[in-house]
Amino acid sequence: MFENIETFLSNNNELAWIAIFMFAFMESFILSGIVVSSAILFTVCIFVYNMGILPLHFIVLIAMLGSHIGDMSGFLFGKTVGPSLLSTKFISKREKAIKRAQKFLEKTGQYTVIFGRFVPAVRAIVPFLLGISDLKTLRFYLADLVACLCWGIALGFLVTGIGSILG
Repeated sequence: MFENIETFLSNNNELAWIAIFMFAFMESFILSGIVVSSAILFTVCIFVYNMGILPLHFIVLIAMLGSHIGDMSGFLFGKTVGPSLLSTKFISKREKAIKRAQKFLEKTGQYTVIFGRFVPAVRAIVPFLLGISDLKTLRFYLADLVACLCWGIALGFLVTGIGSILG
C-alpha cells in the first residue's frame, strides 16, 4: 500500500498537500480513524519531506489543519448522532461502563483532548465521545487547537528526525 501511495505522490507532486490533509483528517475522524492508521500519515509526511516536495512547515501546517477539522467533525458528529446512539439496545447493555466513561470524560474533558491526540488507539474516538458528553463546543475547540499545535510540533520533529535517518 505504501508503494502505491509513494508512486502516486511521485507522479503527482502537486497533490501532496491534499494527500497529507486527507490522511490527517481520516486518521482523526471517528468513521475512518479506525481504518486509517497514523503510520500512513507519518509515512506520507516523511516521503514528501525527503523528496523535497513540500517544506516541513507546510507539511506540519496542513497535517494540523486536517487533524483539527477531523477532530471537530468527530466532535460535532458525536453531538448530533451520539444521543440517539445512547438509546440503542447495544449501548444500553453496556450502560454502566458508558456512564463511568462519561463521568471520567466530563471531569477531565479538555485534558482528555490533549492526551487523546497523542494516543493513536483513541485519537479518533475521544472527540466523538466528548461530543456525546456535555463539553461545550468552544472549550473543545480551544483544547483541540492546543492539542493539534503540540501534535504538529511533535510531528515536525519526528519527520525531520526519522526522515534524516531514512533519507
